[in-house]
Amino acid sequence: MTYGRFLLLFLVLPLGVLALRGELARGPWRPLLLVLGLAYAATTPWDAWAVAHGLWAFPPGKVWGPRLLGLPLEEYCFFGLQTLLTGLWVRRRLERLAEPGGSAA
Repeated sequence: MTYGRFLLLFLVLPLGVLALRGELARGPWRPLLLVLGLAYAATTPWDAWAVAHGLWAFPPGKVWGPRLLGLPLEEYCFFGLQTLLTGLWVRRRLERLAEPGGSAA
């Protein structure tokens, strides 16, 4: 499986479902944007170091091609999409807990 197909299946598809349910149109967005910035700031140096030192690699036939700091474009998409999906899930759970008699279930 290519990295692009992985992103499509496990991140873009679930985010698409959330978009259809209206989750992407709701706020607040400021906390999610802050976490997104932190995710890129913390993950990019670690991943770049790990790839440079051979801890893992991205086979040329499995990624689109463009790279920045040794990381393929898909890796940067993963940082953002995964953070967004997790952030939306956490936001929804917190909203349910805040409801009277709320439960995160």
